[in-house]
Amino acid sequence: MIKQIKKQLVALSVITCSTISFWALAEQPAQLVSVEMVKEQEVKPSIWLPANVISRMNAPISAEQTGQLLWIEDVGSEVEKGQLLAQLDDRHLTLQLAQQQAQIKQYQADVDYFTSQKKRIGKLREKNNSALSEYERTNKDLTIAINKVVALKAEVEQTKLALEKTRVVAPFSGHVSERFANVGELISIARPLVQLVDTKNLDIKIAAPINIAPYLQKNAMVMVKWQNQLLQLPIRTWSKAGVQASRTFDVRLTANNIDLLAGSAVMVSLPKQQPEKALLVPRDALVLRENETYVLSVDAQTKANKVNVRVGQGVGDWISVTGELSLTDNVIVRGGERLQDGQKVRINENLLAKNP
Repeated sequence: MIKQIKKQLVALSVITCSTISFWALAEQPAQLVSVEMVKEQEVKPSIWLPANVISRMNAPISAEQTGQLLWIEDVGSEVEKGQLLAQLDDRHLTLQLAQQQAQIKQYQADVDYFTSQKKRIGKLREKNNSALSEYERTNKDLTIAINKVVALKAEVEQTKLALEKTRVVAPFSGHVSERFANVGELISIARPLVQLVDTKNLDIKIAAPINIAPYLQKNAMVMVKWQNQLLQLPIRTWSKAGVQASRTFDVRLTANNIDLLAGSAVMVSLPKQQPEKALLVPRDALVLRENETYVLSVDAQTKANKVNVRVGQGVGDWISVTGELSLTDNVIVRGGERLQDGQKVRINENLLAKNP
């Protein structure tokens, strides 16, 4: 008996709550909205595919010299091309450079001496006052000294290059996403120091079925869904060869200077067939949520009705949809952000657009 009474009370409370919600909705003032009529147009049928946002330039930056690490850029730092990322100890190379430059001066002195000696012996040879062997020996010593200076100058340039490599600089602009070494460590050649990621020049990478390849066009605009946003981005390039195991090929969209993070997951709409007729609604009519996408149509009683749709290809400010819509339907494009299903609306006749 007590259980039956509890069930009746629960049922009564549900009915009461539903009634209160209905009357609360009915008592709300009609929301002023602007609408557009659904239209029909030829578009390419599309397929929605998962994709990833990747950086076009993402590389571990390694050391090209051996030495103790004196300084390294912090994680998260934004750097420009040519900016210092890490500094290695260069004292031994500085001393080596000074020694080589001193040796150059020493052998340059020999070059000057043997040059003068060769001129003197040459004048004596003209008067037959000097042996030919002495002249040839002086000429040989001069040649050796000259070549030694040339070799030492090459070694000086190599040492200068090694000194330059103790300063590890950014090969492109980006952000430091990871650090692989700490100050004080002894760094060897080819040791990765930081991971540098270009966060401005981004691509969206899609593993697309090979059978849609004939319908792709370079620079064609396609739809990208990210969180509660719908973006329109161009196709940048695609691979001319597929992966046999998965029967897919690599398609990339340009996502430069867009507020996306490398590593984000998105959905991309790519054409999959020849053009055919489809229903289009204004892009502003779409309400994007994490688990659904819908539009609000206005019925004969001027009430807002929620209609779930699947989004297809975009055509300018319009976008193709699949759902329970017809050409006679008006969809709300402004004023419907907070509308509830079944709520009364007032149509702004001044903004009512005619279907072209």
